[in-house]
Amino acid sequence: MMSTLQVVVGAQFGSEAKGHVVQRLAERALLLGGGVQVIRVAGPNAGHTGYDAHGNPWALRQVPVAAVVDGPITLGIAAGSEIDPPVLIDELDRLQKAGLLENKVVWIHEEATIIEPQHAEEESAGSMSKKIGSTGKGIGAARAHRIWRNAMRLKDNTDLIDELATKYNVIIGKVISPRFMAVHTIIEGTQGYGLGLHAGFYPQCTSSDCRAVDFMAMAGVHAWEFETVEVWAVARIFPIRVAGNSGPLKDETTWQELGLPEERTTVTKKVRRVGGEDWDLVRDAVIANGGSPTVRLAVTMLDQIMPSMRDRLVAADDQEVMDYISLIEAKTDAKVSLVTTGPNTATFI
Repeated sequence: MMSTLQVVVGAQFGSEAKGHVVQRLAERALLLGGGVQVIRVAGPNAGHTGYDAHGNPWALRQVPVAAVVDGPITLGIAAGSEIDPPVLIDELDRLQKAGLLENKVVWIHEEATIIEPQHAEEESAGSMSKKIGSTGKGIGAARAHRIWRNAMRLKDNTDLIDELATKYNVIIGKVISPRFMAVHTIIEGTQGYGLGLHAGFYPQCTSSDCRAVDFMAMAGVHAWEFETVEVWAVARIFPIRVAGNSGPLKDETTWQELGLPEERTTVTKKVRRVGGEDWDLVRDAVIANGGSPTVRLAVTMLDQIMPSMRDRLVAADDQEVMDYISLIEAKTDAKVSLVTTGPNTATFI
């Protein structure tokens, strides 16, 4: 069976429903057979939402969202990740109590960086939330400390290691090459292309770049280890940015003007800013991630512009949808391979 690497990236400013896409890819990988592992990278300033078999939503910030998928999946947190211990413990505890970890293996790389209380305090003292729309959770400060060689790593926190190992059977250590662990490897990227440190929106950006190549580096995964490599760039119909001074947003409007309910951020619970369709930005993200045919588009929240499609699977004879998809493909120079029309409805096309 061919080994496959799929890297899920945001094509806008985050909150594109990457969690939904990761969940669907993991479910499909299980059906194809062979081992499946999903690796989460970066920090807990991004919440990815998936739905378990009972329809319950899980907004996860540390554990890969594939934890909600029923099946034997290995869940990894990479070396290039930042860990907020209370957040991690809370998620593992709730997932375990819900029985979602019974057929899962959880591993965390010992070199992952620990977010300490002082990191959030430093960002707060520097007014980062006000200056650039940061979530202020300490991820940027933790990365800065890592660069200055004075950050704590998971391997340095023996109490946390003991708790993870004894209570949740988490494997801590250096992880062998992923190709020997699973036929299907999915990297769960965070944020979005426009939030990248060098994507052109500095300083209203995150503290790393957000392309597939960046996430592979964070995960310690090499593309040439796999027979097939796919980048899944996720784009929503109406891009959002977080509240506050978070940077430019093309054709910014309001939820009221769009006739849609307000959205709030998973982490800070603030009302998101919303803009008009911006397929030029998505095209830039496609190019930055390697272009077609490596990059496949997942278009989410189609029901926001076509309410009649809410919770409906897309069929080949849905001419309005197919015409709209063709328009997106022409503007982005990428193949649309997945469409979502609700939190639990997705169609591979």
